[in-house]
Amino acid sequence: MRCPARGQVGAILCGAVVLAVAARASAADGRIATTAEALVASPVFFHGKQVVVRRSVAEQDGLWRLANTAKPVFVIWNERPSLAADVEIRGDFWDLGRLERDDSRLSNVNFTPMLEAAWHGQWPPRDQVFVMLGASAIESPLPDEATIRAIALAPEHYADRQVKVVGRFRGANLYGDLPQPVGKSKWDFVLQSADAAVWVADLRPKAKDLDLDIHARVDTGHWVQVTGTVRRDGPAAWIEGSAIAAAAAPTDTPIEVSIPRAPREPAPTVVFTAPLAGEVDADRSSPVRIQFSRDMDPRSFRDRIRVSYQGQAAPGASAAPPGFTIRYLEGPRALEIKFAEPLDRFRAVKIDLLEGIVSAIDNQPLAPWSLTFTTGG
Repeated sequence: MRCPARGQVGAILCGAVVLAVAARASAADGRIATTAEALVASPVFFHGKQVVVRRSVAEQDGLWRLANTAKPVFVIWNERPSLAADVEIRGDFWDLGRLERDDSRLSNVNFTPMLEAAWHGQWPPRDQVFVMLGASAIESPLPDEATIRAIALAPEHYADRQVKVVGRFRGANLYGDLPQPVGKSKWDFVLQSADAAVWVADLRPKAKDLDLDIHARVDTGHWVQVTGTVRRDGPAAWIEGSAIAAAAAPTDTPIEVSIPRAPREPAPTVVFTAPLAGEVDADRSSPVRIQFSRDMDPRSFRDRIRVSYQGQAAPGASAAPPGFTIRYLEGPRALEIKFAEPLDRFRAVKIDLLEGIVSAIDNQPLAPWSLTFTTGG
């Protein structure tokens, strides 16, 4: 992409040009080209990430928002741009309901007018009110010949048209480039290029000198050319594939624009437990609950929870550690540990959360942590 040579937007862009994401980087690791409909439909996927959409914006009573969205997406400009007809809006996407009102990263933003307009002045629950922070607008007309990025940004423009695109094979969304599958066939796979990705359906990734496994990361280094027809259903867009062939990786190095990003969210911590640390006379039959400061990835708890008795066992007591099951409660951000049998009487119990447990949005690690309490009679 060229830097505009003049105008306010051009001045902003030309001062912030950097090299593109490296060839092996996932679109989810940097900026993500998508649609306003996808942002509203899958906010947990985009929360805290840098996004780019093609959408007109509307101003009312000093508030800017993406136009014609099912739920409000407010736009807070880094510098107010001169808006042209063909623009991309770029910024950091946040679901306000997944943040605390006193979050330090939002200290310079006055949310009161937005909340008055969208949620009766109250802080909203999750998945209801969104913002794009540090936003900028970049002139970027759509190409006549479809690309993966153009389809990701404007699927309605290419809907029901036959296209031929080149991208990196990403298997069955093995790198989390897209928020959810389209579920059209058992062969559905993702193609990715630059900051965009698209699903390909109804096409087995097999051709002359090409036989790729949608579940094997070892195959994701291949570049392929796919021919098919663009389809769209609500926020979902895909290519209904008709042919696939091996392709060469692009030889040119794209230039992209870097937008100042909001600071990363802090690493998750434990904020509450039941029973409390050091508690004596804890109920032997009640589950243990551990509440976190952040949404957690439920999958990361697997095989990373250890429960053990401490100290010498009473005569006749089993030396084996307690059996247990776990489940993650998304609403209160809590891990529940339920024991197969009541815990031994008057025993010190230690629960360890081991290394490898991470937050749901950005995979920030929880530091290894432990809780010790004593059961009652």
